[in-house]
Amino acid sequence: MNKVMLIGRLTRDSKIIKLQNSSRGAVKFTLAVNRSFAKDKENNADFIDIAYWSDHPDKMYSYLTKGKLVGISGKIASGSYTDNNNEKKYFTMVQADTIRFLESKKDKAM
Repeated sequence: MNKVMLIGRLTRDSKIIKLQNSSRGAVKFTLAVNRSFAKDKENNADFIDIAYWSDHPDKMYSYLTKGKLVGISGKIASGSYTDNNNEKKYFTMVQADTIRFLESKKDKAM
């Protein structure tokens, strides 16, 4: 079973990645997810890369901005690619199936 559910805040504005010769693309962003309190009572966070694939990524892009509190569900994906220097690079990220906005503009203003 490969299922992930996270709640956190975007660390920066999202980016759109488009596939060549296709309207399909992804909205990519990094989510800061607080860890449970440790013995020392310090608040720590994990920074997790998220991709949300869609036929219309630009529709979500404008709402996924720095500081926005969201909940996501999806799955962990890993892979590799060869960069411009012919070096193999590995990655792990969450492929989001669902994104929920967890605060309104009114809540953010408080």
